[in-house]
Amino acid sequence: MDVRAALAASLEPGERAWVVGGAVRDGLLGREVRDLDVAVDGAAEALGRRLADRLGGAVFTYSERFAAVRVVAGGVHVDLSPLRPGPGSPVGAGAVPDAASGADTRPAADASLATDLAGRDFTVDAMAEPAAGGEVVDPLGGRDDLAAGRLRLCAPGALDDDALRVLRLARLELELGLVPDEDALTAARRAAPRLAAVSGERLRDELTATLGLPRPSGALRRLADLGALAVVLPELDGVRGVTQNPYHHHDVFDHTLEGLDYVHGVVAQLGGARFLATPEEVGLPGAGPLAPVAWALLLHDVGKPIVKREEDGRIMFWHHDEVGRGMTLVVADRLRMSRRFAHFLGLLVRQHLRLGFLVREQPLTRRALARYRRDVSPYVFESVVISLCDRLATRGDKTSLKSIARHYRLARDVWSGVAKAPVPRLLSGDDVIELLGLEPGPAVGQALDALEEEVEAGEVTDADGARAFLRAWWSTRGTEAGAGDGRPSASPEVR
Repeated sequence: MDVRAALAASLEPGERAWVVGGAVRDGLLGREVRDLDVAVDGAAEALGRRLADRLGGAVFTYSERFAAVRVVAGGVHVDLSPLRPGPGSPVGAGAVPDAASGADTRPAADASLATDLAGRDFTVDAMAEPAAGGEVVDPLGGRDDLAAGRLRLCAPGALDDDALRVLRLARLELELGLVPDEDALTAARRAAPRLAAVSGERLRDELTATLGLPRPSGALRRLADLGALAVVLPELDGVRGVTQNPYHHHDVFDHTLEGLDYVHGVVAQLGGARFLATPEEVGLPGAGPLAPVAWALLLHDVGKPIVKREEDGRIMFWHHDEVGRGMTLVVADRLRMSRRFAHFLGLLVRQHLRLGFLVREQPLTRRALARYRRDVSPYVFESVVISLCDRLATRGDKTSLKSIARHYRLARDVWSGVAKAPVPRLLSGDDVIELLGLEPGPAVGQALDALEEEVEAGEVTDADGARAFLRAWWSTRGTEAGAGDGRPSASPEVR
């Protein structure tokens, strides 16, 4: 059943509810509408349960503070909440006369609904459609603002009521092409410091929604200009103005934002998002398909300001990938990201230079490819995307077009040459312990990593060969047990 029809059928006699906010706005713009926000003149939970029963979905409390519930059915969310009070004197309150007659041309709203709409953020989100059918209710002129491409506050204190709306301003400007008016920008600058009191979960979700959009750099620049970026992502704000070497044409901040704008195009060139791990698989459920990799690219160079050095007149960023990984984990903790997504981000930030190293090792051997896969597993495709976006945003006076072309060819070779299926596990950790007489510990994992490399390179194909390889590997390993891969922490063109 159609969700709106089910909502209308779930109303009891005399009960009133309205679809409000983004669903109304997007419907007027001809955009696809899936999820709904519903304002209920009464108890939202009872209507939510009836709607869930009708749709065969589930219902749970979404916000105890606002007595709101969420119905989930068939991948669609319907959030229902009671009508809420708004400010006493909204912008645009009162009659809006027709130019000729002076008559108010807007559909009337009763006092309770009008108060609810006046308490929302922007006029384009302060429209409502009766759940039982009828005209759009638009007391604040949101439809006119949509037509004019204007983003206007419902009330002077709308952003003070909830500072998260500062981030929402930047996202709506990007997503819908609406230009904030001066009152909205002034209010956003005033409210930006209050973002420090907003929960990490809410900041994470709003930033994720922005990063899932094509070319998100404009929204991030807006947040920086408003003083909001320094509050919600001080690690990223800290790279503004950090100059780089002649291989770069931007400072670290502009380099990062240019790289972000390449994400959608690079993914499309390499075959599409179907090769990416889904947001659910990486621990960022509900996000857009490209938001996880955009998050990693956003944070890939945050370590540069800390490690910046000049050596013989050259700007260097030794170990910025390692330092950046640690900073990324701090961000993930502050924004209440899942452990799985924190691992995803940390791995990709730490390994974002790996593909660049391989440019200098061509022609590549199967063993080199296997080692690369092991280092970035299971996010080979994401690693390639980040490396290419990083490289495309590095076009200083000393960067040649040939070097960029080599990087692109290598990326395609890696993507076609690295196996997509898991490498067969010929021996278990217990097998290694018994075979080599080891105690459980890091050496066992190192042995399995070395064996996996040989299996993927095609040098070992069965369990007997695996045992023979490990005996030889252990006998020659000597004092190198436990050593790292010895790789440098910066390539010549991206340090």
